[in-house]
Amino acid sequence: MTGHRAWHRLLAPLAPLYRGAVRARLSAYDRGWLHSSKLPVPVISVGNLTFGGTGKTPTVIALVRDLVRRGRHPAVLTRGYGRAGREPVVLVGPEPKAPVEAAGDEPLELARRLPGVPVVVNPDRVEGGIEARTRGADVVVLDDGFQHLKLRRDLDLVLLDAGDPWGGGRMAPGGRLREPASGLARADAVLVTKLPTVAEPVLAEIRRTVDALAPEMPVLAARLEPAAVRRNGEPCGVDILRSARVLAAAGLGRPEGFVQLLREAGAQVVGTAFRDDHHPWTPDEVQAVVDRAAGLDAVAVTTAKDAVKMPAALPLWVVEVEMTPLAGSWDDLWRICPQAAS
Repeated sequence: MTGHRAWHRLLAPLAPLYRGAVRARLSAYDRGWLHSSKLPVPVISVGNLTFGGTGKTPTVIALVRDLVRRGRHPAVLTRGYGRAGREPVVLVGPEPKAPVEAAGDEPLELARRLPGVPVVVNPDRVEGGIEARTRGADVVVLDDGFQHLKLRRDLDLVLLDAGDPWGGGRMAPGGRLREPASGLARADAVLVTKLPTVAEPVLAEIRRTVDALAPEMPVLAARLEPAAVRRNGEPCGVDILRSARVLAAAGLGRPEGFVQLLREAGAQVVGTAFRDDHHPWTPDEVQAVVDRAAGLDAVAVTTAKDAVKMPAALPLWVVEVEMTPLAGSWDDLWRICPQAAS
């Protein structure tokens, strides 16, 4: 048993207390005891029911790029989980001028991959939204916002990881669920992510459960696919993964999904080096991973999110991913919230 799973088992008896606290907070907002604020521009929330692993960051990137293509001026609001300090930071890529310790790993990745789009890092998303407006935003994408009820949203999109849609069915701290699955009824739409190559059987099963929890909820679907690989800092095509022997290094909510992605791209995964989500990689740790890969006659491969915390000089392949809707476009989503995209 890994240390992570051991802690989950030890903390499982506290789950009823956590469930009660979650329900009390949701009830307080529902009854108006806690106040929600509204921005003068559309707010799109991308969130989930579980702690990490659903593909929120690549979904935010995909939606923001689509909004830019439609002539909108989006900004991203994010908390910046795992960073040092709570001071607000605004990042603008492609080369944001902030260290990962101040900005957080996911905000840095967002800024680098969304050049020119303000990424506002602020634990108070209402304040962050006001800052986004001063920077010209006419639509705001709220990263990891489903439980952040202080800011009203025009579209609540909840992501479900096809490989583990319900977080094992256990509430935190003993499991991965942030709130009971019945909370899905608050959403406007569901996006099933990380679907396998043969998607329909998995998708049909998830749709049945969603329909039982929230009848008539729109269920969209997307695949997570490699978009580019940076080899020793230089961009190259994803074909380089085909038949490559790799050691997968990742600090993600569900790193098994990264292994699945590599295998579907044709890579031979000969080893893994998994850490907890948002793990602060040290140079010695990364060097150990590179050395271990070399001993296996393989190359160390990591995610764009992890790479922002790793020394650029080490011989690593960095895989950038994109979330691609199975329908071919995001039109079905914008039809639910037309004011966001037009």
